[in-house]
Amino acid sequence: MQELKERSEIDAKYQWSLEAIFASDDAWDAELDTVRKVIEQDPLEAIRGHLGDGPEVVLHYFEISKEISERLGKLGIYAHTKNDQDTRVPMYQAMMSRMQMVQAAYSEKESFFEPELLSLPHDQLQAYVSDDSLSEYKHILEDISRSKPHVLSPQAESLLASLQEVFGASHRAFSQLTNADFVHGAFTVDDTEYTVTEGRLGLLLRNDNREVRRLAFNHVYDTYLAHKNTISALYATSVTKDISLARARGFETARQAALFANNIPETVYDALIEGVRNNITFVHRYWELRRKRLNLDAIHMYDKYVPLVEAELDDYSFEDAFDLVKKGLSALGQDYGHTLQTALTERWIDVFENPGKRSGAYSTGFYATRPYVLLNFQGDYNSVSTLAHELGHSMHTYLSGENQPPQYSGYSIFLAEIASTVNETLLVNHLLDVTNDPKMRAVLINQQLDSLTGTIYRQTMFAEFELLAHRKVEEGAALTHDSLCDMYSTLNQFYHGSAYREDDRSPAEWSRIPHFYRPFYVFQYATGMSAALVFADRIRKEGANAAQKYFGFLKSGSKDYPLAVLQEAGLNMNDPQVITQALSVYGDLVTELEQLLG
Repeated sequence: MQELKERSEIDAKYQWSLEAIFASDDAWDAELDTVRKVIEQDPLEAIRGHLGDGPEVVLHYFEISKEISERLGKLGIYAHTKNDQDTRVPMYQAMMSRMQMVQAAYSEKESFFEPELLSLPHDQLQAYVSDDSLSEYKHILEDISRSKPHVLSPQAESLLASLQEVFGASHRAFSQLTNADFVHGAFTVDDTEYTVTEGRLGLLLRNDNREVRRLAFNHVYDTYLAHKNTISALYATSVTKDISLARARGFETARQAALFANNIPETVYDALIEGVRNNITFVHRYWELRRKRLNLDAIHMYDKYVPLVEAELDDYSFEDAFDLVKKGLSALGQDYGHTLQTALTERWIDVFENPGKRSGAYSTGFYATRPYVLLNFQGDYNSVSTLAHELGHSMHTYLSGENQPPQYSGYSIFLAEIASTVNETLLVNHLLDVTNDPKMRAVLINQQLDSLTGTIYRQTMFAEFELLAHRKVEEGAALTHDSLCDMYSTLNQFYHGSAYREDDRSPAEWSRIPHFYRPFYVFQYATGMSAALVFADRIRKEGANAAQKYFGFLKSGSKDYPLAVLQEAGLNMNDPQVITQALSVYGDLVTELEQLLG
């Protein structure tokens, strides 16, 4: 393996252009000091307690908030990207801490706004919503007004705020238990010792030796089962907390409360489950193909991730990778391509690994900065796909920032993964269009199916499990380890079909999922992936018109609620047919892989 270069040895063209935010660390220091002094002087003091005096006071709040938030945003992006490019540097660690302290000070100063606004009489609040001088903030004010029926008395709100640390105790305890305390041990197969950790489990489950996979799986789940009563109690407590808070705020169910923030009706959640269940045979065929290809009597949970076919994909230079991504995304049109080229000319991307650099990949930035992409580019196909994925986020951020006012330039988590997944899908489609090599096609389709299976089918199964667990408690039943495993096992068998066999450990998989402590969240991965598949399929089949509608989605930011933004782009997420259309693409991939692997 080639030795890592120090950051100072890497050509500047492969490093992100943070100097576009601040010319130097000293300039950042000076700005932080200036903003800190502005906040200490409390520019909101004359507004606090006076929101009822008239719309001009509310407008003044928005103007001050925009200016300070923009300055804090630039300071924050610069600090965390500087820290991530070399986490060993104490100065950048200190920058992050100093920034967070200033951010916290401002958050405390502005925390009065929504509670005070919601304390106004209903008629006055509605008058502000309709006032011409506040027209640019109409959607924000409507959204705040929407929450008024679920806001409690100031005393009750203060009490709930003081208990936030308590409400998060189950998740923190679960995280400490599983990340800090659990030790999964080691085993030996064919004279090779394998140490099992949470981080290594995914890699071990891709090992082509089934005994390695089985023992790795058993070691992890034996640890969880040894603490089954503790974990069950933690999750049961978390579910009870969700329901108690929902009822306190006047919601009928915990799910309704969780979906309220993005104004998502429960019918969208139900449409996802209905659409997936109606198209379950596609994934059953994939599990059967996997069983046959691996020459097994039945698929177990530890057989789900090993590749069915492997091939060495090309060794890409970064320039070749970027060119391939551009070609893959050419269906989005010339305007998209020209903007994408800006990522190179303006150096949005920090390309190569260096000692101390944060692992993984992400896209960050907002309307007042360039988008910035952190990569650890390795030259393999996964690096190319990751580049396409992160540039999807960056283009969404850039186009929303260019086309929406600052207050609507962001976008919700419900929409966040659509652009990145569209890019990945278009890239795979392009590669399939330009290769007739059966092995290469099989590798690409296998990878795509594994991704779609994990994101649509698996996350929908998780969503069903969450719903069942919360409904049990809402109906007065208790959650125990046995009842949770029984629910999960029933779902496992439905979602995997006749090719799959449960064993003694697999019903306990629910106990490893940290996302369950963030209620009714994971369904958004499945809806986002489904929407992305439909967008990509329409672009492929319909061409420029579909691409223009999708381009409009990328420019929409948060000008409206997520469902309305998607509706304008031609997707009705209340309709199970969207999920059916997405899974028909999945089904076509299964059909071709069946043919390729015989």
